[in-house]
Amino acid sequence: MTTNLVSISEEIRTCLVCHAPLVFLPARKSRLCGRGECDWRYALLQKQHGVCVVCGRPLSARELPTQACATPACQRAAVADRARHLYEQNQARDAALIQQEIQRATQLRDRVMSAFGLREPDMFPLVVIPASTARIVNLPKRRRRAFRDHVDSLVSQADGLSEASLATEESTSPLAVLASEVGAILGKACACCKGFCCGGGGDDAYLNVETIRRYRAANPDQRPSEVLAAYLERVGGRTVEGSCIYHQADGCALPRAMRADICNRHFCKALLEFQRNLPAKGPIRAFFVAASDGAVRTAALVSETQMLVVRGEGESRN
Repeated sequence: MTTNLVSISEEIRTCLVCHAPLVFLPARKSRLCGRGECDWRYALLQKQHGVCVVCGRPLSARELPTQACATPACQRAAVADRARHLYEQNQARDAALIQQEIQRATQLRDRVMSAFGLREPDMFPLVVIPASTARIVNLPKRRRRAFRDHVDSLVSQADGLSEASLATEESTSPLAVLASEVGAILGKACACCKGFCCGGGGDDAYLNVETIRRYRAANPDQRPSEVLAAYLERVGGRTVEGSCIYHQADGCALPRAMRADICNRHFCKALLEFQRNLPAKGPIRAFFVAASDGAVRTAALVSETQMLVVRGEGESRN
């Protein structure tokens, strides 16, 4: 991931390493004073991944797990960049199989429509989404320890942020759209997918300082140790292999109010396009097909109030 110094505050005009005032324009642009020792120390920190991937500031020990400083804007940017990178990788990998998946999905939709005597398949627009096909495995102890250390660090960082910084950086909750009629449809689509977009959650579940601050604001009576315990107790003994630590066979183990904003905001390309093409009025319907490697895994005929699941070519997990 390339370090981006564009978001550095113009008010801060000291060397990132020695904190000496920056006088000349070239130094202000590089954020180093120009002394050879500072150049060498900063290059070493970069090599060891010891600087914020967004603003370039040297990281403290408790900030190292996230690779971003505690500034909320940097936390958001780092998480969003990682999620975007993962999504682009997955899209490139599946590009050659898209047409094959669409063809099979269309044939399946037409068969289902015919079985129900529906002669206009376009009443249920076809939406092909990616499918999670990884198996369920026991959660290694090392992953649980890494997650505990991460959340513990976030709780400490959240306590250290001033109320002023929280007020200026606070983000709008995405939960309102998920509670709407469209959100109900999208939730059913994601149930078919079974968490393909959770693959980048790893041992931190995209949780950042803002997530913890939001949770603490909703639960002001909980002490830091209780906040940590609340997140740890929802980690199960089994998880989807290579995916988010909270990714279980039946979906995410975290309630939406405890998830990172990016988990509640993110929709794959197919679902974004589906939302853009929604009719101005009338019923909302779709035929969602979760496909992977050219095969249909799960499909569902969905309306506002009903969902008919159709078994695909390889739905079960080990």
